[in-house]
Amino acid sequence: MIDVTCAVIRNDEGLVLSVRRGPSMDNAGKWEFPGGKTRPGEDHEECIIREINEELGISIIIAGSLDPVEFDYSDKFVRLIPFICETLASKPVLTEHDEFRWLRPADVLKLDMTAADIPVAEQYLALNSVTPTITAVHESAEGVPEHGLDAEAGAELGKMVGRITSVNEITMVAKSAVSDPVLLSQLVTLSSSHEKRVGFMSSWALSKVADMNIELLTPFLSSLVDALPGVPNESVQRSFMRVLMKSGTEKIPQSHHARLIEYCLGIMRTENTPVAPKAYGMEILALFCEIYPEMVNEVTAAVQLAISDAHGGMKAAGRKVIARIRRKE
Repeated sequence: MIDVTCAVIRNDEGLVLSVRRGPSMDNAGKWEFPGGKTRPGEDHEECIIREINEELGISIIIAGSLDPVEFDYSDKFVRLIPFICETLASKPVLTEHDEFRWLRPADVLKLDMTAADIPVAEQYLALNSVTPTITAVHESAEGVPEHGLDAEAGAELGKMVGRITSVNEITMVAKSAVSDPVLLSQLVTLSSSHEKRVGFMSSWALSKVADMNIELLTPFLSSLVDALPGVPNESVQRSFMRVLMKSGTEKIPQSHHARLIEYCLGIMRTENTPVAPKAYGMEILALFCEIYPEMVNEVTAAVQLAISDAHGGMKAAGRKVIARIRRKE
């Protein structure tokens, strides 16, 4: 049996990436979720991250997994190991495939997919049809939101958040938090959880709240800045930085400007920093250059360093940031 990994890659809009197999590949013309064979000594997680980078030139974050699918192609027996992944990329660079599409989950099965990928698509679609019930744990008798959780409340909400697997569920959590300040405060607290999945899902919900009503997160911005250096994983870092970027520097307390600027400069200067934090860091620094024009040269140098060995899309984004802040000198 051959172990093959594949990635159900979704973007910030919840659309899923499908790619069509090129003329030089088996099953040419069929659509699939990208991925590839596991190499000797390589675990499945390492394999899918490597394969997506090699095949599509994009960075992904693993957010979950689906049940393996075994399929007999007559000439080979394959065990397909699917992962649910996140990306900020919008345009993959095709090296083996000849077309790509970003689709709603319900539309993926309308494609002419390979036989092994159909059960994967069905699993993912089933997950996205689930709607959770969200109940905040209110700790204040006088109706004032408590910025924290007691142990019991945190454990219960953390368990619920940790079971989330779909974009629809995250969106429902975010919608509930928009109308419930206690739940919103609890999500901020859980975002710093050292249980990776709980932190990831909670911070992702905050990012969705930012899309719905960014003003609601203003009271928490200083807490997000304080928490950034110690966030437990890159997905939480990405969500926090996205919220800070969308909020704008005018909403971030001046007492926290220097701390956030130094943090973003550090990201630019650190090798192997993931693409998403670098991208958000560049945008945040560009916003600060409008307030502190004396920073332009330092920020320009930091961005140039950050994109020196980056792929084409990141280089283009960095050059745009540099051009924008230079125009305002």
